[in-house]
Amino acid sequence: MTDSVETLRQRIAELEQITRLAESLGGASSVDDILGKIVEASLSLCRARRVAIQLFSPLSKEILRTLVRSAEPSDTNIDHGLNLVVAGWIEHHGKPLLTSDVIRELQLRNPAEQWKGIGSVLAVPLESAGRIIGILNLVNPRGGLQFTRESLRLATTIATLAAQFIERAKLHESLFQENVRLKTILRQKQGAREILGESRAIKQVLEKISTIAPSDASVLLLGETGTGKELVARAIHDQSPRAEKPFIAINCSAIPAPLFESELFGHEQGSFTGASNAQKGKFELANEGTLFLDEIAEMPMDMQPKLLRILEERSFYRLGSSTEQESDVRVIAATGKDLGKAIADGTFREDLYHRLSVIPLHLPPLRERPDDIAILAQAFLQEFSRGAKRLAPDALEYLQGLPWKGNVRELRNTVERVSIFLEKKEIGREELREMDIIDPGSGSQSASFLTSLLRSNTEGRDIMEALEKQLVRLTLEESHGNVSQAAKLLGIDRNALQRRIDKFGLT
Repeated sequence: MTDSVETLRQRIAELEQITRLAESLGGASSVDDILGKIVEASLSLCRARRVAIQLFSPLSKEILRTLVRSAEPSDTNIDHGLNLVVAGWIEHHGKPLLTSDVIRELQLRNPAEQWKGIGSVLAVPLESAGRIIGILNLVNPRGGLQFTRESLRLATTIATLAAQFIERAKLHESLFQENVRLKTILRQKQGAREILGESRAIKQVLEKISTIAPSDASVLLLGETGTGKELVARAIHDQSPRAEKPFIAINCSAIPAPLFESELFGHEQGSFTGASNAQKGKFELANEGTLFLDEIAEMPMDMQPKLLRILEERSFYRLGSSTEQESDVRVIAATGKDLGKAIADGTFREDLYHRLSVIPLHLPPLRERPDDIAILAQAFLQEFSRGAKRLAPDALEYLQGLPWKGNVRELRNTVERVSIFLEKKEIGREELREMDIIDPGSGSQSASFLTSLLRSNTEGRDIMEALEKQLVRLTLEESHGNVSQAAKLLGIDRNALQRRIDKFGLT
């Protein structure tokens, strides 16, 4: 009677443990997580000294995953060769293996030295939809505990649970990987669409982006102002393994020198006057992602060795902190200046240049890709007019003949101005000439253009506001985004300019 009660208690305890296992498997996030839980349960429930679980392809028999655990850390793990022999036996016989002497049972004539200490083995197949997808292999040493029919019952229950949850997790992983793959393809296509053009020069840039993107190497983008360096940096990020992580862009010319270190590395509360709260720097915000340093040639000389250190050591300190922080950031830098001359002049460190330019990429100016001007102009006008306007062939030909010293950015701003001030659905060469679009690089608006603009304003549009927006935009471009410098050029207070920037959405 006592034995019956004890057996019942043991069965209840086993049932509770299997129920907890099923619940934990339901919350498992991956196949590897499930394998770990199965192995741990098998060690405990079946009183095994060592456990291995192996998954393989039902068709090719290729091993997909193997996990081995021991009850004691000092134990030797199950030999990989034994796993393969046992798996082959189960595949051939299509049933579990239960033996007190595996060497004799499998008739191994010349067993490996590490097999000689093995005694009892219990191995059961993991089956799904009538196919064997793996094995659960339990081992005890020679002279140790023998596996029994009761052990086989428990192992079979565990294996049945395992197979169900493994197949579900494999499906989830497959769907996740397919989702990632489709997102990657979509990002690549979107990036390619944003960088418009059919010229050989721009196609070469797109090909290089695809080659560069998978790497973690630093990239230095070289090219004149307005050639789309930030757009290219974003495309590299979007096609990289870091695409789901942050892309942080900063303009080095727009940061006051005293705040540069805090901007990049962050600071602790009270670390300097005005530091009322702790703040993360751009390297911390961009962790695991990409940091784009535009106008890198404008970085203060005293900051350059600190940037070099983080690129080499992959660590940094916040201002006012003694705690070192790890940095997993890919850096893409850009400049329109001749860094060779800057090195010769002593305003840029040569060692930093070499560290940043692991992969240099030159972006062609618009004058070297004239065939793309029509494509870009038409696309910009479609965007600004929401598809309501188009450029006539003679207008496109006219635009192709202009110098575009400010490159794509200048063309985009000019087309936006055309979209605002011209009401015609099809805009021709004469309308462009009337707007005085002769050398857009000067950013000038002549008296004749203003007169024609006033005469054509039959709908009472706010021309003053439209012109003011264009002036603010052009001044920000001239100052490379430096608000203080732009305010000085305009002869107004910095706060007054900032209010206009916010009003026109020019951030």
